[in-house]
Amino acid sequence: MRRKVNILSIVLLLSTCLMAQQSATTPKKFFNIQKVVIPAILQVVDGSVVFEDADGNQTINALETCYIRMKVTNTGRGDGYGCKAVIQATGTVDGISTSNQSLPVIKPGQTKDITFPIKTSMLTKNGQVRFTVQVTEPNGFGTEEQNLVIATHEFDAPNVQIVSYKILGNASGVLKKRDIFTLQVMVQNTAHGKAEQVRFDIHFPENISWMAGDMQRIDINTLEPGETKIYEFELAASANAADVVTIPIQLSEKYGKYAKGTEIVIKFGQTVSGKDIVVESHQEEHKEIQKGSLISDVDDNIPVTNSKNSNTFVLIIANEKYHSVGNVSYALNDGSIFKKYCELTLGVDAKRIHYLPNATGNQIKTEINWLQNVLSVFDNANVIFYYAGHGLPDESNRTSYLMPIDGTTKDLSTCYKLDDLYALLGEMSAKQVVIFMDACFSGSNRGEGMLSSARGVALKSKPGQPQGNMVVFSAAQGDETAYPYSAQQHGMFTYFLLKKLQETKGDVTCEELGDYIKTKVKQQSILENNKSQTPCITPAADVATEWKTWKLR
Repeated sequence: MRRKVNILSIVLLLSTCLMAQQSATTPKKFFNIQKVVIPAILQVVDGSVVFEDADGNQTINALETCYIRMKVTNTGRGDGYGCKAVIQATGTVDGISTSNQSLPVIKPGQTKDITFPIKTSMLTKNGQVRFTVQVTEPNGFGTEEQNLVIATHEFDAPNVQIVSYKILGNASGVLKKRDIFTLQVMVQNTAHGKAEQVRFDIHFPENISWMAGDMQRIDINTLEPGETKIYEFELAASANAADVVTIPIQLSEKYGKYAKGTEIVIKFGQTVSGKDIVVESHQEEHKEIQKGSLISDVDDNIPVTNSKNSNTFVLIIANEKYHSVGNVSYALNDGSIFKKYCELTLGVDAKRIHYLPNATGNQIKTEINWLQNVLSVFDNANVIFYYAGHGLPDESNRTSYLMPIDGTTKDLSTCYKLDDLYALLGEMSAKQVVIFMDACFSGSNRGEGMLSSARGVALKSKPGQPQGNMVVFSAAQGDETAYPYSAQQHGMFTYFLLKKLQETKGDVTCEELGDYIKTKVKQQSILENNKSQTPCITPAADVATEWKTWKLR
């Protein structure tokens, strides 16, 4: 029996075979599905870009390491891999070096502190540099560029010099062998670069001994522009020392080429004084640095009179170096220069001037006895009494004392009562007695600190009452301090006393002198110390107005 053929089934069968045949000869096709990247998005925190330098002058100085700092935040959802801190510099780039740096992963939401060091050398020049900084990210999601324009400044060399020295001898003012004398040396950085690792070497020749021992090297370390340091050496020459000796001083600093020593020549038999050493000026483009000096402007150009002041006797006591309390800055210089003014400007014969440096109690009494003896044989003589040193109050009754160098604050019997001095001088048959006291009697040291007050506060001492034909010029009121004037190497009171004598060549009345000293000291003390110092002029009752017309010559 013949079956019926389904034509549709045959067609489907043939189609299936054909597709199978094609499938066997045609390669398979695959679809490439890309991985989705979740980016990091980096942004600079507003206001976080800053420039920092060591001295805070917002300038890139030679030999200074500076920094540009900023904060960067990842505000995206992905990790910041392969990021770099990139810096570029254009402009005056001599001697300036920077470097890029790879950064660790910055996580989403994380803020990183980014620092770009900027290093300089001695080749850095004056100008300005434009810095472009940014943080890059491999997929292009880094920060925007940040631009800073910063000034640059060339290397400022220091210039370390011996700018001044002074030799202080004994009371005679003549430098002698077998006598102790003092050498003061001033070192200064006279240029505008900071001097570091500064060293001072002094070499004493044969038969010259330093009282402090054998150490002859001093580490100064650092000297800022214009800064000065003063060093003092107590020396003595044996009888075998040469008549002329040379003391070499060597200076060195960090770079080995910006310090210069000198040689100090000492001649025995010479009148001792001070000397400024002339050095070349540098860095003219800067504000001028005032060269330091151990010689005040009143120590030089002392007026000389042709007239002779044959009826005046002078006693000068200058106490600087005390045994049991602090020293009095510049007191020896005060006394020695006042002596020169008495002799050269006021015309007093040198034999009538007794100068007592660093006086003990017995020496003070001996010299006051000398005044008594003089006035007993010279009628109508004039007396000038000058004292620079410590004054001291009695805490129980506020009376005032002069303090010898061997005196002690614990025993006032070792000191000289001011009332006793006034009484003794007032009883003498002097035509006029003018007393200058560059001391305070509040218990304060000259400058800073206290001498005696257990409570650590200044006492308002009683000034004492002048007697006879006497007027007293005091450096300060009873509860004030008599300050030093360091720039002039004198007590402030003494400096302006000498300054007026210099300006007037000694031709000045006591009233004019007193008005000048009061005004100048009050003004300068406020400027220098921001504290009051008020000189006082106190006449005895017998010369209440007469003293105003007195003159010192």
